[in-house]
Amino acid sequence: MKKILVLIDGFNYYHKLALYQKHQQVCVKWLDYKSLLTSAIKSHLKSDDFELEVIFFSAIAKHRSPESQARHRIYLKALKASGVKVVLGEFKEKYIYPCKDCKQKRPDEKILKHEEKHTDVNVAITLLEKAMTNSFDMAYLLSEDNDYVPVVKRVKELYPEKKIVICPPPQKKYCVHNLLSASREDDFYRFKWNQIKHFQFPDDYADLTNPWKN
Repeated sequence: MKKILVLIDGFNYYHKLALYQKHQQVCVKWLDYKSLLTSAIKSHLKSDDFELEVIFFSAIAKHRSPESQARHRIYLKALKASGVKVVLGEFKEKYIYPCKDCKQKRPDEKILKHEEKHTDVNVAITLLEKAMTNSFDMAYLLSEDNDYVPVVKRVKELYPEKKIVICPPPQKKYCVHNLLSASREDDFYRFKWNQIKHFQFPDDYADLTNPWKN
């Protein structure tokens, strides 16, 4: 039986889902990754003889409103209830000086930004650790972040028998060339929006209610 590992860069996907939901007025944020992946991998492998481990990486944006944080926590509970493991990073504050063309009130004004930390490191460490412990035959990396290029290349160098499939979010007009180059050209899978829309949790799932229900 083939061992399949899936690593999901949560915010990398979330921003695309949020944009689609805003423009199309259809809920896609309540995504059942486990069901989506099970169906897609069956089709991709043309087999259902595999065991699946799915890990979702994210962080609670504590600088956002309590309502936003509550929605995120509800979603994480839904993922856990479906059998997805959740690994959390955190957000860090960072002050930046805008460029001379930015519209700050003063030339020396600093702007407070919040940056998600640890997710890319957690994903990279997990991919390498799982390869070292022979915990997967094939891994699907759900992201378009080129920060993963070094770890994908290194795992392929150390364990050439292991296949890594890059799965960027749907509806992107160009391929993730740098990230793809770390693997083989056939190691690429892009979800379609029809798949995303189909594999949503029920509005009432595991004693949880869809916080984005229209």
